[in-house]
Amino acid sequence: MQIPFFKQAAPFQLLQGKMTGHGELSRWKCFNGKWKMTAREGEKKIEKILYPTDGSKTAERAMHFAIYIAKATGAKIIILSVGELPFLHGAQSGLESQVSSQIKSVARDVAHKAKREATKYGIEARERIEMGDPSGKIVEVAKKEKVDAIVMGTQGTTGLARVIIGSVADRVIREADCPVILVPLKGSRTTF
Repeated sequence: MQIPFFKQAAPFQLLQGKMTGHGELSRWKCFNGKWKMTAREGEKKIEKILYPTDGSKTAERAMHFAIYIAKATGAKIIILSVGELPFLHGAQSGLESQVSSQIKSVARDVAHKAKREATKYGIEARERIEMGDPSGKIVEVAKKEKVDAIVMGTQGTTGLARVIIGSVADRVIREADCPVILVPLKGSRTTF
């Protein structure tokens, strides 16, 4: 099954130079008719990818990049959906548990949808639902799960975006201990 917006090509054409930082075809090996990217001696293989999603179009586009990387490396995807509670005060504070439950339900639905997409392409994926500040939770989960990379969209569902990238992505880049791959909503490139 072809991953949306990726042309049919040999793996070395798709990842040459851009993804790995090297143009070495020797990193690609064919196992039982399937191409896999291999790590060089001394390099850590990508085994776990964290994919944070809020269900936005940008996040959906990032999902396909995460799937492609997972297929190329044999990695598993951890799908993270973070429900962010609004600040409630006064009479509204009594609604907190009801609002929390609804937000968690939406986060769960978003994660389920992403997992279905990943498994459709034969990728092993699991869901993780968290409540709190999205950027903080992404960094926290990345550390706890010891992921090898984070693949996420540049901007989420809110219209309040920074000049170049969203504030969540900006904070994740600054605080994460692993590589972060940001995927914009729009782009002329359909391959790496």
